Amino acid sequence: MKLPIMGENPNSDNESKANPMTILRQARGFTLIEALVLVLVIVVLVTSLYIGIIYAEKTLATNYRDRVVTLLLVGQLELEYYRKENGQPFQLQNNREYVIQELDKGRPITGKMTITARVGNDVSNDRSLQFTALTATMTWKDPSTKQVRTLSMREDFF
Repeated sequence: MKLPIMGENPNSDNESKANPMTILRQARGFTLIEALVLVLVIVVLVTSLYIGIIYAEKTLATNYRDRVVTLLLVGQLELEYYRKENGQPFQLQNNREYVIQELDKGRPITGKMTITARVGNDVSNDRSLQFTALTATMTWKDPSTKQVRTLSMREDFF
């Protein structure tokens, strides 16, 4: 016969084999608080992921519109350079409307472009050079922020 070790219940082996409820009481599961904390952590992660996606989408749309406006401004300044090189006069614009982006709802985002000219002098190597500075500016209302945005570019023609 085996002698019990100090602090050990000599009948413990027999009880656990005999009573299945003892086995269930010894198995540890999740408590309700642990389950709620796990759900809360998952909700916070999904919410932060959603916010990140929405922010990225808005930033992408804003960057797209900025790129389109930049290309429109550069295109108009290049056209004015072409006119100058071919001996034609500048054709300045005042609040001419351009489509920046077609939205799904059928209404486009439009901007107004203005091109202005300013004559100036520049000194280089003790020579005075006269130039014409064309400034192209596009203004539009951003649909996501509801703020008026402006982008300008300048080209100097010597």
